[in-house]
Amino acid sequence: MSKFTPAAIILTGAGGASGAYYYAPKPSNKPTSSIIKVKFKDKYKAALLNAKENGDSQLWKKKWDLMQGKEPTHPKLKESLQKKDQNLHKEACQEIYSSSVMATPYFFDFKNYCSKNNQDGLGGSWIADGSGNKTRPKNKWDDKLTKLKSAKKDDLSKALLSLHIKLNPQEEKGKPNKFEVKVENRKELKDWCDYFASEMFFGEGGIDVKSAKEYCIE
Repeated sequence: MSKFTPAAIILTGAGGASGAYYYAPKPSNKPTSSIIKVKFKDKYKAALLNAKENGDSQLWKKKWDLMQGKEPTHPKLKESLQKKDQNLHKEACQEIYSSSVMATPYFFDFKNYCSKNNQDGLGGSWIADGSGNKTRPKNKWDDKLTKLKSAKKDDLSKALLSLHIKLNPQEEKGKPNKFEVKVENRKELKDWCDYFASEMFFGEGGIDVKSAKEYCIE
């Protein structure tokens, strides 16, 4: 989950919250002066792209491609598009890394064009199957849903705990439940995995990362 959203974004609502999975940041007890001094490269260390020669080259290319046809805010990102210069793209990201996160106009530039998301950071082969409109034939989500049904509640993120409960409806007396994957079950799991894959990478720890590894990656 996102651990921080700049104050300016919260106040203006720019870009909107990330759907049902968004959580507002907890108030900080740090002095205001300390918060203002916090830089992107400190707050989001795990998400930074390596700008050294050949460092994260595939990810830089991916972010560059994502930026095509878009309208970034940072002047040097705009310039990089105008001049079709990928080195300027890297330079712009380095400038953002060294800037303050407080009331920044560049948060979405950083998130979209200068940082790793969870799919980038965790790697692996994320399930690409759609949810389909029929339960047959089976697809790759079905095995994950079967596994999720029997998972321990303490091992699940909040969103997947909700799905786990739906997969285990209360049995009617004398009528044991027969488990069958439903299209809406696939969609709910796929939607969460897609959402989490696109969120900023904060490292390998946390219940959400554990859930993603178990139920989103082949």
